[in-house]
Amino acid sequence: MKMVNQAAVAILGTSLLAGSAFARWDDSYFDYARVLSVNPVVANQDSEPVTHQECWSEPVQEYHPGLSAQRTLPPTVDEDTGTVTRRTVSIQESGYYTHEAKERCRERTDYRQQQPTVMAWDVVYRYHGQDYHDRIAHDPGSRVRVHVDNGYVEVAE
Repeated sequence: MKMVNQAAVAILGTSLLAGSAFARWDDSYFDYARVLSVNPVVANQDSEPVTHQECWSEPVQEYHPGLSAQRTLPPTVDEDTGTVTRRTVSIQESGYYTHEAKERCRERTDYRQQQPTVMAWDVVYRYHGQDYHDRIAHDPGSRVRVHVDNGYVEVAE
């Protein structure tokens, strides 16, 4: 009888060991792991050109010899460039000066930095005392859902 009990215990022990090893490799389940660190993966930050036109008025004085007169002329607009010209005519005995305010314009290009874009998140998490690293599409917060499949652990998104 003692011999039969020992054999039964040995068979039972072997089957339990084999069963637990088999269960360990065939298990697939979801659980949660504690997040240790989260770092954003940021896209390259290129600068974007922004072109705009800047205009200003510039005083121009010209001398015209030989005539005498004084008058203020109405503003004129150059149809090709859109330049507005304002003139005042001052008369001298030997000639006259014109005082104009000419509008000058130029295009200027500045470079504006684009806002950084987060493409993904590098996450380090701890599950059953072991640290893992994964890249995911969102910030997981303080814990992350994991899928354990045949002893392999990965983030479950």
